[in-house]
Amino acid sequence: MTDLAPYAAWDDLSSSAREDLTARVVVVGAESTGKTTLTQDLVKHYRARGGIWKNTLWVSEFGRDYTVRKIAELGISFDDDAEFRSADWTSKDFAVIALEQQRLENAAASAGSPVLFCDTDALATQIWERRYLGNESTAARDALPTLPPRALYLLTDHRDVMFTQDGIRDGEQFRPTMTQWFVDELRLHGERGQFVRGNRAQRLAECVTLIDEVLAERAAQL
Repeated sequence: MTDLAPYAAWDDLSSSAREDLTARVVVVGAESTGKTTLTQDLVKHYRARGGIWKNTLWVSEFGRDYTVRKIAELGISFDDDAEFRSADWTSKDFAVIALEQQRLENAAASAGSPVLFCDTDALATQIWERRYLGNESTAARDALPTLPPRALYLLTDHRDVMFTQDGIRDGEQFRPTMTQWFVDELRLHGERGQFVRGNRAQRLAECVTLIDEVLAERAAQL
């Protein structure tokens, strides 16, 4: 394992310093590609290291909770057609989701270990706004034109995970397009990213290696 000894004094830092220095690792990808599973596996792995790492946190996908609440408010069954549900989205919805996702991320960064795992982020919200409302709708981007620096993006490959409908997902046919949109957007912004492929164990092992390399590089900032 990479030597992460420089982080031993992490708990002595102020919350604002930790918010600035935390390595934000964001897991993104199309629907039903294992994002949440990977995020939770990474959290479990780092917490098991003990010490400062036992307080490793993760930020769940606020947009999912927002979607479930929105559906409930409309009185629509989870068995109804996804296109019908998605037709009610407005630009304002995506601005609200992006702002709250970022607020939750910042709060967690100030309170956890040196690494924070994010199951999506505001950049992903911008991509989903494009999916539902088209290129002309930019409310999420306008609400958050600049995001805090990300240490690493992990993009889950849709080809390795069987699509499972949970009642609110768009549909399997959209996954290849969404995957490419994430690739294009990360390249456009010059973000450090990695395509994550393989089975569950392979994905975890590959990501831990990458994240430890990132943490070792960032240790010099402490």
